[in-house]
Parts: sequence; structure tokens; C-alpha cells
Amino acid sequence: MVSRAPDPNSARLVKTAARWAIVVGVVGFGLKFSGWLLTSSDAVFSDALESIVNIVASLGAFLALKYAERPPDEEHPYGHGPIEFVSALFEGVLVAVAGLVILTHCAESIYRGRAPIERIDVGLALVAASGLLNGIAGFALLRIGRKTGSAALEGDGKHLLSDLVTTVAVLAGLIAVRMTGLAWIDTAVAFSVGLLLVTVGSRVAYKGVSGIIGYQDADDHRKIVAVLERHKLAAEPRICSFASVRHRHHGRSHFIDMHLRVPATLSIVESHDIASRIEREVLEATGEGTATAHMEPCGDSGCLRCHPPAS
Repeated sequence: MVSRAPDPNSARLVKTAARWAIVVGVVGFGLKFSGWLLTSSDAVFSDALESIVNIVASLGAFLALKYAERPPDEEHPYGHGPIEFVSALFEGVLVAVAGLVILTHCAESIYRGRAPIERIDVGLALVAASGLLNGIAGFALLRIGRKTGSAALEGDGKHLLSDLVTTVAVLAGLIAVRMTGLAWIDTAVAFSVGLLLVTVGSRVAYKGVSGIIGYQDADDHRKIVAVLERHKLAAEPRICSFASVRHRHHGRSHFIDMHLRVPATLSIVESHDIASRIEREVLEATGEGTATAHMEPCGDSGCLRCHPPAS
């Protein structure tokens, strides 16, 4: 068994990004909430409500990342990484609920009538500023989350980018209202934002649930199999075949196990050396975590490694 420890620089980068996500959420909410107070726009209300979710979700992601850093203990021998998937699930549910609240608000506006939209120019400026801020932060968080394997940061980044999409829609709606004077466009945009949030939130929550129950990432599987195939074809180390390749995520950590078949004539020491070398290469391909190779003697009478053809 070979383990690869977390990169301390990567851990610092993740925590710094999580802190900035909270700051961005607070500033973005302030801009949008001010815009809603000034305009009475349903669309700006929907954008401001999503910003509240941004703050809560970013705070949850930050706390989850701090907890995930704890080393393994007797009660959690695989570490505390899965808390990141809980954070992603929590964020996804929050986003979806925010979408449902927006849809309810739109229904009330249609049924009871809506207040007139005022000071659209000021609202446009405030919403545009918050959208630019969220867009920059969202791309940065998504990039860092994928680079470090942090489900919490990746979920936060996707949420901010979905916020950018909704902000663009809100801006387009306000411009249309300003040009046409048709207030129903504002409510229609808000309704569309609500539907988008329900969809995005459901997807983020699904990924969180998948991580909690131990999903097997297809990209990681291809990387692991590529390493094993390379050594199966190479002269050294001498692998006859492999089977039962399994792996799961615990936050940023990977836990991988596999069965490797080697010639029965090899000694225990030789087999162990082969296993250790392959375990290290598998972790180099996938990232931090633990890889375990179970060695088996090859019993295939047709194996060319065990029974090379006579010259």
C-alpha cells in the first residue's frame, strides 16, 4: 500500500479561495440588494436572493474545507474528506430552494399585481457590477476546485457562474423594460431565473449525493487503467493481467484498490516491489490518497509471460 499526502500549498490555496468566496458573496449581495430596494424589480429580487445563498454556501464550503483537513482518526480511518460532498449537497439544496422561492414570488406578483419599476439606470449599474465580480470569482473557484479536487470549491464556483448567467438575464430584462415599458418582462425574467436555479441546484446536489455514496469517477478510472495497461504491455514490471479495479473519492483524497496478477515464480519481495511501484504511479496520475494492490499468482496456462514460447 502506498499513500500520497496532501499538498500543503494546495490546501492553502483552497482555504484562501474559500475565504475570498465569502467576501465576494457579501459584496455581491450588497450591490444587488441595493438595486432591488431602488428598483422594486422582481428580476433583481431573484438575483439578490441568490446572493444570500452565495454567502451561506460559501461559508458552508469554508467550514467544510477546514473540517476536511483533519487527519484520519480511529472513528474516521479514511479521513474527513467526505464532508466536502455534504457541503456540495447542502449548497445544491439551498440553490434549488432559492429557485422555488423566486417562482413563488413571481406567482404572487402575477396574482396580486406588481409595483412599478423605478430608477432602472442605477439598478443596471449595481447589478452589472455584482455580475462582473461573481463571474471572475466563479471561474477562479471552478478552476481551483478542479485543480485541487475540491468538490466544495467546484460546487461553489458552479453556483457563482450560474449566478452570472442569471445576472446577465436580469440585465437583459431591465434593458428590455427600459426600452419598451413592459413591466411583465421583468417578472418573466425572474421566473426564468427561478427555473434555472432549481435545475442547477438539483445537479449540484446530485453530485454531492454521488460523492457521499462513493461514486467512481470515469476520468480517474481511465487514468488508473492506462497505468495498468502500460505496465501490462511493458517488459518491467512483469504484470500478467489485472482485475477488480475500484476507487472512490473522500473529498480530495482517492482510495484505490486493484488486483494484479504476476508470474507465480516471483518471490514475495519481487511482487511487493512491483505493487509499490505501480501504486505510486497510480497516485501520481490521480492525486493525493491511498492505493492498494493485491497481488495474485497468475494461473493462466496461456499467459505468455509465465509460459514464453520456446525459441
